[in-house]
Amino acid sequence: MNQDLNGSEVKPHSLTTSLFLHLAPGVANITATVLGLAAFWNPSLPPELFYGIFANVFVLIPVQLGFLYYLAKKRNNRGWSLKGVVVYSEKLPWTRYFIWVPVILIPTAFIFLVLEPMSSWLEAHSVSVNIFARYEMKEASELAWIVLVAHIALTGILVPITEELYFRGYLLPRMPRQFGRLKPVAHSFLFAVYHFDTPWMIPVRTLGILPLIYTTIHTQSVRPGIVAHCLVNLANFLEAASRRVGTP
Repeated sequence: MNQDLNGSEVKPHSLTTSLFLHLAPGVANITATVLGLAAFWNPSLPPELFYGIFANVFVLIPVQLGFLYYLAKKRNNRGWSLKGVVVYSEKLPWTRYFIWVPVILIPTAFIFLVLEPMSSWLEAHSVSVNIFARYEMKEASELAWIVLVAHIALTGILVPITEELYFRGYLLPRMPRQFGRLKPVAHSFLFAVYHFDTPWMIPVRTLGILPLIYTTIHTQSVRPGIVAHCLVNLANFLEAASRRVGTP
């Protein structure tokens, strides 16, 4: 059984509870995205306004952080403290980040690069439907740049912080006993499934997030994972930003 920084034992979740807590935020997020796009989207609005901003601001971040702070309130924590809720909260010297962040990023980049052909093949042959494929901005919009910047701030910074606190800080140390030594792999798989909008990425995400998970367990800290997760997400926006720059 895991222990928090005070040496108190952390009770594992039941299998049902763990599955629910891993997947429920993803269900809420994809539902809000689909409903938002169906109800409010029009060709003059960037679709990122809904899946990058609307769903994150009103659903994903509030659901995950709200639940953590609900638990913190039950523990009578003061202020913004998540003590006893986020277990892996060890503080590290800043120099350690130059070690642990590359330890996460290098193998993760290698895994994603090697498995990219498989992910592309799965996307092309997936029986699932890309819910965003039909939503494209047909007209020039002054909102495009504003939406892109807000999307980067949320999905590149705030969402990774939220996910690391919720998934690695709270859920990971409470994985059910039934998984035994495969707890990190099971957690990684459930985190991959939680991204319901991109099911073809489940294999590469399951493997690609393992360096972050094992680093979090080893260091007893979510902090290196937060930095690495933000950098990975921000890197994904470089191509989108460059395309916007080249757009007349």
